[in-house]
Amino acid sequence: MTTTGARALDGRGALLFSLAVLVVFAYAAYEMNTSFTTRSRLFGNVLIAPALLLALAQVVRELRRAQPLPVPEEAAFARPALAWAVAFFVSLWALGLAITITLFSVVYLRLAAGEAWPKAVAYGFVAWLFLELLFDRLLHVPLPGGVIPLPGVTN
Repeated sequence: MTTTGARALDGRGALLFSLAVLVVFAYAAYEMNTSFTTRSRLFGNVLIAPALLLALAQVVRELRRAQPLPVPEEAAFARPALAWAVAFFVSLWALGLAITITLFSVVYLRLAAGEAWPKAVAYGFVAWLFLELLFDRLLHVPLPGGVIPLPGVTN
């Protein structure tokens, strides 16, 4: 089924991708709840629980879908999207969560979205402030640092 300006997404591909996402979050939930202390689990479970439920809901949606969805050409998977995702996770591993969220939001908004520097920096600051206030100040959950030690910046 091809419509003007859109192509049909293979239903099996969407289902397989949804199942893969569900498996990744299920494994993350298992690891979080067997490998970390109770206090450390809080941060991961805050993120994993809703993601796991949403992934499960998506699998159910894909199983119930009668016809494949039309996907616009601009939504097709592209190499730059994969490159940004890889860059994010490498930065997360190397620099830690607080630095990555701040830095990545600024760089992505400026380079990929073409936003002006002041808007990108303001967004990065708000993202850092949200993490700092919610997890560090309110919940007292230390954010994970990266493998590169940054004294005074990461925990």
